[in-house]
Amino acid sequence: MPSRLSAIFARSDKAEEAKAEAAAAERNSPPSDPVPEYSASHPPPPDYVADEESVAAPPDYTAGFTNLNIADGPSLDIPKVNETIAHLKLLECFYRLKQRIGSTDGLFGINNDKIVDLGRKSDLSNGETAKDLLPKVAEKRWAVYVARAVDRFHAWLSVYAPADNLPTIVEFDRDGRLGLITEPSYVKRSAIPITTANMPPVDVVMVWHAYMLNPRAYLEDCIRLGRMDLWNMRMPWNAIASSVDASTFAFQPGPLAEGAFTRLTGRYWDNLVDGDVKKVECPNCQSQLTASWTTCCTFEPAEETNRSLTVNVEAMLASGAGFCDRNFATTCSGCETQITHNTLRAGKFCSDLRQLLAKRTPMPGTILGLRGIPIKVGTSSDPSWKKVFFVVNNLLSYGLGQKILDQPNLKGEGLNQSMARIRDMISTTITDSKKYMRTVRDSASHKMTRLESVGFRKMMSRYWENSSPFAIDLVGAVVRQGTFIEKMHSIDWLHSPALPATMARLILKYERFVKLMDIQPGKMAVPTLDVDLAWHTHQLNPPSYLKYTVSKCRQFVDHDDKVSATKLDDAFAWTSKTYEKMFGDKYSECTCWYCEAVRESNMSSATRLFSSKGKEKLHDVEQDPKKSVHISAHNAVHPYESKQYSADAQAQAAKLEAAYEKACERAKKKGGNPPKRDDYYWSTAYGYPVWIPAYSPFIYVGYTPGLYATTPSCMALHPGAGACVAGTCSGTVSAGACGAGTCAGGITGGCSGGHSLGGGMSSCGGGGGGCGAGGGN
Repeated sequence: MPSRLSAIFARSDKAEEAKAEAAAAERNSPPSDPVPEYSASHPPPPDYVADEESVAAPPDYTAGFTNLNIADGPSLDIPKVNETIAHLKLLECFYRLKQRIGSTDGLFGINNDKIVDLGRKSDLSNGETAKDLLPKVAEKRWAVYVARAVDRFHAWLSVYAPADNLPTIVEFDRDGRLGLITEPSYVKRSAIPITTANMPPVDVVMVWHAYMLNPRAYLEDCIRLGRMDLWNMRMPWNAIASSVDASTFAFQPGPLAEGAFTRLTGRYWDNLVDGDVKKVECPNCQSQLTASWTTCCTFEPAEETNRSLTVNVEAMLASGAGFCDRNFATTCSGCETQITHNTLRAGKFCSDLRQLLAKRTPMPGTILGLRGIPIKVGTSSDPSWKKVFFVVNNLLSYGLGQKILDQPNLKGEGLNQSMARIRDMISTTITDSKKYMRTVRDSASHKMTRLESVGFRKMMSRYWENSSPFAIDLVGAVVRQGTFIEKMHSIDWLHSPALPATMARLILKYERFVKLMDIQPGKMAVPTLDVDLAWHTHQLNPPSYLKYTVSKCRQFVDHDDKVSATKLDDAFAWTSKTYEKMFGDKYSECTCWYCEAVRESNMSSATRLFSSKGKEKLHDVEQDPKKSVHISAHNAVHPYESKQYSADAQAQAAKLEAAYEKACERAKKKGGNPPKRDDYYWSTAYGYPVWIPAYSPFIYVGYTPGLYATTPSCMALHPGAGACVAGTCSGTVSAGACGAGTCAGGITGGCSGGHSLGGGMSSCGGGGGGCGAGGGN
């Protein structure tokens, strides 16, 4: 017999079943009024047509950047709103180009299947799969593409703005003292304006863009090579904006541009069909040779190996002997010289040395003083130029230069066929030939002064890790820009409905940033991403940027794109604190863990007491760290062979960790959420997703060193690194950079520390392709 409880549930179930049956019967019964049949006398109602005025059109997310009105011609103003928008549009075009190149299987003979083959010969016990290694393969494709782009840029520039009318030492001295060199009236020829009809291809524009974002190197090359017509051109924003499709961001200036480029250079419009070999000139006999771009996929590991798949893939990608590979090697058929990247760099030095001796053309790295000014700009002059300019050029002109050139070839092993051997020859002269040095210096003392030593290291820095005809390695400059470009893509200001207002605010913030650099000499100011966008945009108008920074800061503010990552930490903390004190506004409104840790380390007890309301307001909206406007540090590099750097990095990480924990404790006490922390950085820059570990979210370690002929993200800090020559380096003075005790190494000749080359001049770190160093280059 059922219990009372089961009976109740049974009755309830039956009642529900009865209701369901009644409802079904009602649905199935015929309607009381049947649907009328339509006929001629009873026509059907007309089809429904929506009232066009009553239907809201879908939002047009491209409206803010589709039709930009940008004035052509020269301008000495700071960036305009539409120029920064056009710049964002171009950066998104670069981002998508990089994704497409990186993810194209088989490009340049680099196949994804090769990873699968290596997997069969690797130790896979750590769980690695071929898919995990695709980003490295994509990075190698991009490295080859960029190297080809630099070659094509050189071909275009050599015809569009040929190197001629090179100033002699006497002419530079005379015209520089009068302040004429950077004046528009000084230009000996007029550049052809760039429009959509003669626009170069996207890869060429990309290299030009990165080149201009190293303003001192760009100015130096334009002066030395007689290209001041190029210097007086700004980026053609109107034509650029018209060339980038607003929906796909493809670069499409049109058929007229394609034909013009081919006629001008003899090269194909598309980088990918523009030849499989690189033309190389023998540095000894000047014979023209050809070399493969890369041969990395010919690598085969041993049949039996206990190496991981990552190690085998990196070994394969770094194993080639092509021009884009680190171990490039070929033999000249004419003189049997063994040609490598090292011999090409030494060959570049000897070529410039011949120009100095035959035509009195100043050596690279000697024409700008420590303030970056070619003697005089406007009413501002650089008193350091004379020591840098004359002593360095005299050192090579009074016999030593010819001695270097006269060394025997020895099939690539001669004393003038390696920068290290050239350095040793110069070192011997400086330290042992006292009479010669007195003549060079026009002084009773043979010892070089600090200014003379720094000038000499600046000159040498143009050759360490750089065989190109430019003051810097443009492959590295383009690659380093990639991090900033990816950040701009992630933030996606382009599709914001408040785009113009955002651009106006960041331009104002940039103006304040320049004031900060002027008021606090001797400090490195680090931009946030919004400041850096305006800063980069301004640098793409070279004459305006030169005059603006010289008038505001009394120096040509450089944008050093290689700064030690640990230095950026301290400099960003100082920048944030000083900016807020000067202008009463938060410098970085990002609430990621790193920015919170920096704020915490800057705050005293009194500051916490009086700024609590602003702090709480800052945390009203939760932010994604990857899309936040925090420190711009795509120029952060990791010095190699430096135990001190490793120790500093660990100490800095501990400091940030402690400050972060304090920020979390305060947030919890106020009932809020702790700042977000991402232990990994998620990147899809090459068209494949990849996690990149980093101790700070702003340090993007996205490069695999062995994939490049020159590592884009590292610099030497050890004493004597590359550019340091005996007699020019006291202790660990840097190679073309700072004061005693800080060696920035010979690779860049740049400044790794908070003090610039000029010793006391203000520096700027953070930006990329750019930032640093008001006093040094």
